Amino acid sequence: MTGRRWAVLIGVNQCGRDVQLPTLRYAEEDAQAVRRLLLDPDIGTFDDGAVKLFVGEQATWRGIKSELRDLVLDSRPSDVLLVYFAGHALVPEWSSSNQPDAYLVTADLEPDVLRREPDNGLRMAFLKRDVFEAFAGTSFMILDCCNAGVYTEAELRYTEAMQTYRAQVDRHSALLACPNGAAARESEEYRHGVLTHHLLRGLRGEAGDRGKVSFAQLADFVAEQGLDPEPGRLVHTWGPTTVLTHPPASRHDRPALSTPATSGTTRPCRNPLDDLASSIIQLLGRVFNVDSRPGRQSAGSGHAERVEVIRYALEADSVAVVEISATGVGQVTSTPRFNKEELRPLLEGSLADATTGRASSPGFVISDDDGPRVLCVPLSFKDDRTVTLVVVNPALAPLDMGEPLAVMLRAIWNSDVIEHPVEAELQVLTALRTSFGRLPLALYQLAFGRYQKLINSLTMVFQPVVELDKRAAGVSVHSYEALARRRETDRRAPVSALEMAHIWGDRFIIERDSLLLVKAIQSYAAADAESPWEGTKSISINVAVRSLLSDSYLANVRSALADAHLDPRTVTLEISEQDPIRPGPDEEWLQEPLAYFHRHLTTLARDLQISFAVDDFGVGYASLARMAELPLTQIKVDRAVLHHPLAVEELELVARVARYASDQGHAPSPRPVIVEGYDGKAPVTLKQIYDLGIRHVQGYISGEVASTSLRLLDQELRERIAALVRGEDDQRQATAATGGLRGVGPAVRGRP
Repeated sequence: MTGRRWAVLIGVNQCGRDVQLPTLRYAEEDAQAVRRLLLDPDIGTFDDGAVKLFVGEQATWRGIKSELRDLVLDSRPSDVLLVYFAGHALVPEWSSSNQPDAYLVTADLEPDVLRREPDNGLRMAFLKRDVFEAFAGTSFMILDCCNAGVYTEAELRYTEAMQTYRAQVDRHSALLACPNGAAARESEEYRHGVLTHHLLRGLRGEAGDRGKVSFAQLADFVAEQGLDPEPGRLVHTWGPTTVLTHPPASRHDRPALSTPATSGTTRPCRNPLDDLASSIIQLLGRVFNVDSRPGRQSAGSGHAERVEVIRYALEADSVAVVEISATGVGQVTSTPRFNKEELRPLLEGSLADATTGRASSPGFVISDDDGPRVLCVPLSFKDDRTVTLVVVNPALAPLDMGEPLAVMLRAIWNSDVIEHPVEAELQVLTALRTSFGRLPLALYQLAFGRYQKLINSLTMVFQPVVELDKRAAGVSVHSYEALARRRETDRRAPVSALEMAHIWGDRFIIERDSLLLVKAIQSYAAADAESPWEGTKSISINVAVRSLLSDSYLANVRSALADAHLDPRTVTLEISEQDPIRPGPDEEWLQEPLAYFHRHLTTLARDLQISFAVDDFGVGYASLARMAELPLTQIKVDRAVLHHPLAVEELELVARVARYASDQGHAPSPRPVIVEGYDGKAPVTLKQIYDLGIRHVQGYISGEVASTSLRLLDQELRERIAALVRGEDDQRQATAATGGLRGVGPAVRGRP
């Protein structure tokens, strides 16, 4: 798809209203000369209606800003925008030295008004923030004015020098006549501004190679003219490939120049994503901004919707998913206009490339001289078959992102873009982090904000822990566990959303646990107020090891309990089995890890007056040593133990560990043992569990999914559970456990 090219050219000789600056002679002619070259029928690359000229009295800041914003709001990834200004720049006296800003002097600029109304002018910060950062395609800025270097510092608080500038917009490049504090010059000899004189020479062909002048070539040519002061250049991703003019041939064969390294200069190691942050953010916006993307094309067909979203985001001619094998090309799904037969030779020829590159590259581009440009992203491999995402003629701007684009597209395809856009966007960012090791700060902060939004969208439900007894009157709800769900009716936890935090590290883990803890305590206090119980049942909440070592998490525990007026003694924090107990990369513990953590938990239990438990003993890091050596008030056994061939022996060992302290006279009673995930598929009977001295089970034995409300067990269910405990229905005790009484089947328990 061919992109549109827009140019906004501004030239102002006069100096606004009451601006104490000399009148210029050539600025308006400079803008007109640039226009003539861009529209030249022999060498220009712009159409007449797409070049907007603002000179003299017509160069008003209101009109220019309105024109630029209209272009931004209508922009697409394949578009190109060139903004040129010749005139004066005004740095107001109230501009901060730490964060300078300047105004391009238009015919209607009133400096006295700016102090009260700082947006009443063509501000460099406006150009940077509201034009070039928001423009969807590739953009260029040329400033032939004094103090042009202020542009590199507008809205960048910590920039010390132009040479260390990192553009917030990786699709944007700029050519600046001089640094901040320096003056640009006009020349009587050239009858142009000095920068513009050499700019026009370059556009006519002196900067070109093989009849093409790109912005990068133009900027290099101007810089090589020995101008004083030296112009500034910011050339980013598409500066070298965006052609501005097509002269008949290059007039000079200029050797490539290399800049010697400056002694004493230190530059950070760079991530390949550093120059792509804003392009990635814009692409994510086109994919996941529900309000901006096209409506659903085929209700209920997730694959068809995904390829349409990808087509829209990349502004491609068409998108498809195909299966390529030695026997041919099969079409899985596609957008309209996808022509499999036309592309068959290219696709069949790509099979070897896909197989060879599967370990080294997530995607590749294939094309021939006259045919389409096709981006291929292999999605899966099986035997000699490759399922591949095929994008036909995507816009050049996103295509030039290269490997990160392929990583993103694969993650987009594997996520639920339509039903769960926030989680899907996080999956894409997580794929980038996994592939490239780290993300630029802007992307990391975006991911953190999205993760907060995702966790805040979850609902807390409460699953009962049932106390077993041989008498129906003794069967009751012992306590509850708070579980995170996307919706109250869900039986399964949003495992991928919860476990995603471990890929991002401690900050995400602690934030996840903090948000869920506050949500759990608030929701439980409200449910308890409406419950049929006299008194408050205990509540268990899951927590990661790293969170328990975080002061911010512990502060959230204190404040949440205080705000809910909930007695801390009713709360048990269950230590996740997913986390090892060991120091972080930047920590040093003076004791053995378990001893250190034992001491830490003892202090927390005393200070917070809450209890601790080991979650899911038998899987992950929930080892016998952790169960035996930590100061725990209860032990939870994972459902996986129930299906082990030695399940009864393992449960007996847990029960003995739980009794050990009381058997030695060090505790008044054994620690409670709770068997989690109990359902009708468990080969271990309730009688066997009860005979081992274990009195508590949790799962769908109650015949109900977890709920936001707290409910009593009805008499019929209590009698059935008591009968199972007595062993009177060993034929198949699953009836109650699988929901036979109420029609609710078993479900796999998940955890926050």
